[in-house]
Amino acid sequence: MKKILKILRIVLAFILVLIGAVGLVLPVFPTVPFLIAAAVVMGKKPRDIIKFINSLTQNIRIYLKRTIRRLRKKRLKNKKPG
Repeated sequence: MKKILKILRIVLAFILVLIGAVGLVLPVFPTVPFLIAAAVVMGKKPRDIIKFINSLTQNIRIYLKRTIRRLRKKRLKNKKPG
């Protein structure tokens, strides 16, 4: 029984993270509530939940920084002198 519950928790958390990832692409769709719900489902202790949320936000920051750099390079490349 414990093994089945553990598998269900993992599947539910994975689904919630996927739904949260959709929120990164669609600006109207919320991201944070789904990621927090996934953290609550998977976390056994508040410390685990905080670690999970911090790692997700860190990965999002890294992704956004890379995207902004690429857009700036593209804009500078397309900018006509004059």
